[in-house]
Amino acid sequence: MKAFFFDIFGTLVDWRSSLIKGAQKMNIFENSSIILEELVINWRKEYQPILDKVNKGVIEWKTLDELHEMTLRIVFQKMNFSKITKNEIKYLVNLWHKLDPWEDSSEGIDLLNTEFITASLSNGNIKLQKNLFQHAKLKLDFIFSAEHFKKYKPNKIVYLGAINMLNLKPEQCALVASHKSDLSAASEIGMKTVFINRKDEYGNFKNKFIEKDFKSDLEINYLNELPKKIKSINY
Repeated sequence: MKAFFFDIFGTLVDWRSSLIKGAQKMNIFENSSIILEELVINWRKEYQPILDKVNKGVIEWKTLDELHEMTLRIVFQKMNFSKITKNEIKYLVNLWHKLDPWEDSSEGIDLLNTEFITASLSNGNIKLQKNLFQHAKLKLDFIFSAEHFKKYKPNKIVYLGAINMLNLKPEQCALVASHKSDLSAASEIGMKTVFINRKDEYGNFKNKFIEKDFKSDLEINYLNELPKKIKSINY
């Protein structure tokens, strides 16, 4: 094993709680934590469908920041909320640039950095990831983004492109992610897979996100467990 690639949203950072905390600083929905959570969950539910539209050419290439703005406006419309300004939309979109990490993320990456290459492999655009890693203090060696390849995961071009840029082979690399659809796509091109169980990612709305049936090479509950369990991955 030469390199570990990481999904970001949900895997390394807690997007749900971070977005709710950021939205609470605004005077929307009377700062009701219940409605704000519904807002961010609905926003996330629009995520993969719009990425699929870009991959299929239904929508021209746009960065994730641009797509987040589009889907946020859709969510506000569906929730019958029209009292939102352009600056407030921009503020909410920029919250994705400063999401808080899970408590074990930084330590786990630091431990892996002593022996392996570490890199992001995210749908987040390059600027978003750079800002996010500075905020969350995540010290990855490389940033790889869908923006590099003008396709979004789970398109295979993203996985293969990142691996090729490091001059490695798929079997020398592993993807760490909290989403089995992501891991399944990585497995199909020959990468090893590590599922990290982020049980609090969706809060009380886990049933709204259908998980793909996929068995990863390794399952962990905390990222700092990974260095000790690497040998259990059959490579």
